[in-house]
Amino acid sequence: MRRFALVVGIVVALGLGGAPSAVAAEPGVNHFTITESFTDGDFCGTGQAVDVSISIRGTEFLSPNQPVGYRNVSQGNVVYTNPLNDTTVIRHFAGPVSDTIISGDPQGVNTHELIVSGLSGQLRTADGSVLLGAGYIVFHEVFNGEEFVSREIIVNRGPHPNLESDLALFCDVVTDALGLS
Repeated sequence: MRRFALVVGIVVALGLGGAPSAVAAEPGVNHFTITESFTDGDFCGTGQAVDVSISIRGTEFLSPNQPVGYRNVSQGNVVYTNPLNDTTVIRHFAGPVSDTIISGDPQGVNTHELIVSGLSGQLRTADGSVLLGAGYIVFHEVFNGEEFVSREIIVNRGPHPNLESDLALFCDVVTDALGLS
């Protein structure tokens, strides 16, 4: 779930060759829905509050019968609302995501290949104006146990300016659209 939350974020898909017979077991399917609302009292370090509403529906394959460690197909929205002016920004994502450890020890330093197909993250205003949009991307993330170390984009068929900015562009774009800057 840690990986899914990070990529709800961002997020990832598969297209590798045939699965070896040892991996062709039942995929361990889990359907899920996540809904949550909260107030971020210091949104992007502005000192101002923003209401956040999350709605995600998906299916995850805990033992996917493909050569990946984790796979899900989901769609969702994260809605950011400035309570002072009711301005909203919607982050929408939809599509498959996969995560495979490609090197290292999961308890120590390890590298994951994340593949996102579909819409990895689109930011738009309530009236439909697109602020940022992105599609297929493959990146490698390095962890030391559970601690995130680094991210490198391997294939970028986006554009993905938010990931290219190491996620800094998100705060610039959303705070401006919400009237917080």
